Amino acid sequence: MRLLKKILAVSCLAAVVPVLWYAMVTSQAAVSRPFAAAFNAGEEFQFEPPAPGSYHLNTFKAAPDGQVLDVQGASKNLSELTGGKISLVSFVYLMCGDVNGCPIAMSTLFEIYETSEKLPDLREDVQLLTISFDPSRDTVEAINSFAYPMQIDEHAEKKLPWHVLTTSGMDALQPILDGYGQVVDRSNDQDVINHLLRMYLVDRQGNIRNVYGLGTIDPRLLITDVETLMMEESSS
Repeated sequence: MRLLKKILAVSCLAAVVPVLWYAMVTSQAAVSRPFAAAFNAGEEFQFEPPAPGSYHLNTFKAAPDGQVLDVQGASKNLSELTGGKISLVSFVYLMCGDVNGCPIAMSTLFEIYETSEKLPDLREDVQLLTISFDPSRDTVEAINSFAYPMQIDEHAEKKLPWHVLTTSGMDALQPILDGYGQVVDRSNDQDVINHLLRMYLVDRQGNIRNVYGLGTIDPRLLITDVETLMMEESSS
């Protein structure tokens, strides 16, 4: 009888150990899952982003300060908005119809905004900023209308904060564009603004750490860079 009990005990242990081992391994895999895994790979991006923390992001220069207006018309210092959080900054104009321009930036930010609900740990550390380079048409009322879906989003408190901004005019805007290196050309058609598609990664200290253009504005790559900055902060 004692021998039978020992055999049964060993059999039960043999059955339980693989289950416990599998649970432990899958739990560890879930913890180490990179943020980029929350995003679907787009057909236009035929690459996999590197592992977060496996590379270093250089510091390009300090992001410029300037006076901007929020969706309520309140004047803000840009440095006060970017300071203290990792920011993904984009320059757009709402009337842009270039399929290789602002619509890509906007759709990328919307994808990051919506998917961030799956990444609740990001909200306290990361934010999105959109700055118009067409202040004459992108008035406070216009950017307020653009931001309306975020304002009424019932799940907004679970997603990344998104600041949609404009300026009082070109005098306030131009130093910001120059500081970021965002090229804008109004020389030909005043209704169409020619520009280079750019998005900027700004760290918590207000330094530009990466610049993205056409072909690299992949939500997975942007979020991997964000995670790399967060890992850099935690190890310093």
